[in-house]
Amino acid sequence: MKRILFAVLSMAMASPLAAASLPSVYVEAAATVDGSNARDKAKQVDFGSAISAALLKKEVPVLIVTDPAKARWTVRSVSSQKEDSTGTKVAKLAFGFGGGFTKFEGTVQVIDNESSAVVYAYNVTKGNFQSAAEAFAKHFKNDFLTK
Repeated sequence: MKRILFAVLSMAMASPLAAASLPSVYVEAAATVDGSNARDKAKQVDFGSAISAALLKKEVPVLIVTDPAKARWTVRSVSSQKEDSTGTKVAKLAFGFGGGFTKFEGTVQVIDNESSAVVYAYNVTKGNFQSAAEAFAKHFKNDFLTK
């Protein structure tokens, strides 16, 4: 019992120290532009919040901060989402093209706050904003941070 308590306390005390060594990232909020011609417009999405969630889910070794002055890097994104009209959906189903009625496109830049240089950029096209954000987080971790 004492060993378990010691292990839990050790991890709790070590986590702030480990977090201090991670690069800090501020993710700007970014509304998604609706590119639909449909009468029922696509839902508005905050792609910045999706990126923050994806960075945590994919265990990217960064510390996400809410104060831009305390961040080493800033993540900026521009995104658009297009949902097919009802007629296009019916035509796709009739000709056997199946689902996939939404197209989400995003561009993400990671900017060094000290030099204002773009240190990483990523373009993504997926079926939804969550998949796009997770693709960015995975590639940011594997292609930039771990190399």
